[in-house]
Amino acid sequence: MMTRIGLISDVHANLPALEAVLSALSKRGVERIVCCGDLVDYAPWPNEVISRLQGMDVTCVLGNHDAAAIGSFPLALFAEEARVTVDWTRDVISPASTSYLASLEEVHTEGDFVVVHGSIRGPLWEYVRDPFVATEALATLDKQICFFGHSHIQGGYMSISGEVKTIDPHAKLSIVPEGKYLINPGSVGQPRDRDPRASYAVVDLGGGRGSVSFERVEYDIPAVMGAIDRAGLPHWLAERLEIGR
Repeated sequence: MMTRIGLISDVHANLPALEAVLSALSKRGVERIVCCGDLVDYAPWPNEVISRLQGMDVTCVLGNHDAAAIGSFPLALFAEEARVTVDWTRDVISPASTSYLASLEEVHTEGDFVVVHGSIRGPLWEYVRDPFVATEALATLDKQICFFGHSHIQGGYMSISGEVKTIDPHAKLSIVPEGKYLINPGSVGQPRDRDPRASYAVVDLGGGRGSVSFERVEYDIPAVMGAIDRAGLPHWLAERLEIGR
């Protein structure tokens, strides 16, 4: 029996983008939603995003920005310009939101898959964005599938008969029993693949087989850009949304 999962990541406090994705997933008939972390930072709705996902009982792991917002990840590992946004988030995040983020696992495992933000080796910090790192990550994977985020780029990597290949996000991916997969849904709130539309994936799983469809949805980017500026967050965050970088 197939299970249909809505896969999201890197919402980064962008509530309008999240609402657009949730609406699209509702139309796809997903049975549950899994999130690969980084709910907060960069946009001005951290508490609202957390409340929305918590209320939907989303399975979520901790991201590096989530950890930084609650003081459990060193700011020294962030670029100087990014530290400003962490400080802003720390000032506005509620006790309830802090408690929720503190409750999240760095690694969530169930059935045929594992969920992390960065990678299994470095759940909060390692980027999987080239075949070399992907090969090492796949070698440590003891499940068929790892869902991950962090890079804000849709796609991922797969290993079939020992050969590691890049997953094309523009084509539907078939999951076969002999394969192992690293699947990244891209970023809901701040894509970095030059496509500014919010990104997500729909995953059908069952009996070692299934499929992954990588999706995009439009939302009101100018409105979010204005909200970022009004909140006093750095303007470069608004500019990035417009160009998808």
